[in-house]
Amino acid sequence: MRRTLLLVLALLFGFASGALVHFEPDTQVTQAQGQFSNSDNRILIHGNGVANSSKRPPIPWERFSLYPANAQRSSFKVVPPGKTFIVTDVMYNTRLARQELTVNFGKVTPEDKTWTLFQIYLKPGGQEETHLCTGYAIPAGYGLGAWTNAGLEPDQVVQIAVTGYLIDQ
Repeated sequence: MRRTLLLVLALLFGFASGALVHFEPDTQVTQAQGQFSNSDNRILIHGNGVANSSKRPPIPWERFSLYPANAQRSSFKVVPPGKTFIVTDVMYNTRLARQELTVNFGKVTPEDKTWTLFQIYLKPGGQEETHLCTGYAIPAGYGLGAWTNAGLEPDQVVQIAVTGYLIDQ
């Protein structure tokens, strides 16, 4: 009896182990910085912009220039119709800053209003990076912008580079 019970348990354990080894989930998880299958229609996008302490309200920012990695001469400042831009990485260069400052990073609406996505505190003379695991989605008709906190000396510039993917909506 004991021997039969051990044999049954061993067989059940073997079937369960085999099922787990060959199990493939039906859902596919995609990370913003991961690999994409060939069936995905995604275009790698690079972009650049600045946050300049000399810029004042009502519009203290400039729109970023975005361009496809495979066609760098065709840039755009507004996400094209039918597309969404997923921002995955943001790099900051503070060589032209003399004070510690805060940079606001946001999407710019078609009406030139901003929607702050995040802020980062930076020190002068260095470089910082922000890597977004899931990314920020910028819809068609919107752009990107960055601006500094108030009260800074003028002519302090933070150069900003972004990377992401342009996808179908």
